[in-house]
Amino acid sequence: MLRLGQEQCMEVSAKIHNSLKIYKSAYLGMTRDAESGYPYEVCGVMIGEKDTVTHFRKCANLVADDKSETAFKEKGNIDSNRLKDRFELDPRSYIEADSWARENGLEILGIYHSHPDHPSVPSETDRQVASPGWAYIIFSVTRGKLADARIWYIDEQDFQFEERKFEVVKDSD
Repeated sequence: MLRLGQEQCMEVSAKIHNSLKIYKSAYLGMTRDAESGYPYEVCGVMIGEKDTVTHFRKCANLVADDKSETAFKEKGNIDSNRLKDRFELDPRSYIEADSWARENGLEILGIYHSHPDHPSVPSETDRQVASPGWAYIIFSVTRGKLADARIWYIDEQDFQFEERKFEVVKDSD
């Protein structure tokens, strides 16, 4: 996964307090992405300002975008068993999303990804690649349908995830 510089993370963490608001259209879009990507992990970025996610952008998952397990086995660069429980956010997709956000006076507030047939709790792999200051929403998808969604932040002191509240709110006109 893409790691960001400490100054970028500190800037974001100062803006996000105890709770994050997510526009309903963004939440539903991320949910649809998570469900349609099943049984593979999907990923993307949450975009907005201050403590409110107003938009999202899907990002390519370098691990699972080529959904042919045969192709992965032939390439020999990944264990095909990882297709359903790993994501690696494509830096090119991230840069495109960041450019769009900046052009629209917004910024990236965090990352979303799915956990197919697993709880919406961060894995050890999620923790190892997380950056402090970012919001991480995990969508648990069971048999192609959303089961649960939870938001996590990595603590800057002990580098462990802490769950935070989020609220889905009506889009602003």
